[in-house]
Amino acid sequence: MSSPAAVPTTPSLHTGESYQEKAWRKFKEQPLVPIGTLLTCGALIMATVKMKRGDSQSLNNWLRVRVIAQGATIAAVCAGTYAMGSTAGDETKQTRQLDEIQAHREARAGRDRKEFEDRLKAAE
Repeated sequence: MSSPAAVPTTPSLHTGESYQEKAWRKFKEQPLVPIGTLLTCGALIMATVKMKRGDSQSLNNWLRVRVIAQGATIAAVCAGTYAMGSTAGDETKQTRQLDEIQAHREARAGRDRKEFEDRLKAAE
C-alpha cells in the first residue's frame, strides 16, 4: 500500500481535518460513490487488458460493465445529492457558524497585530 507520507495532511480551512480524514468522512456519508468509481475504473482496466490481448468479445463485455457501473455511480451521486439536500439547512447553519468563528479569529489577530505594532512604536 502507500506510505502515510504520500497522503497530504494539510488541514482544510474550516474543519481542521486532513484530506485523508475528509475522504473517510465523505466515504461514510456516501459509500456507493467511491465503490462505484472503483468498479468503473476496474472495468475500464480489464477492458484495456482485453483490448491488448485482442479478445474483442470479452472487451465488449467489460465495456458494457463499465457503462453500467458508471451509470450506477452517477445514480448514487444524484441520490446522495438529493438526500443531502434535505439536510442542507443544518450544514448551512454549521458553515455560517464556522465562518463567524473564522471572522472572529481574523479580527482578533488583526487587533493583536495592531497592539503589537503600537507597542513596538512606543518602544522605539
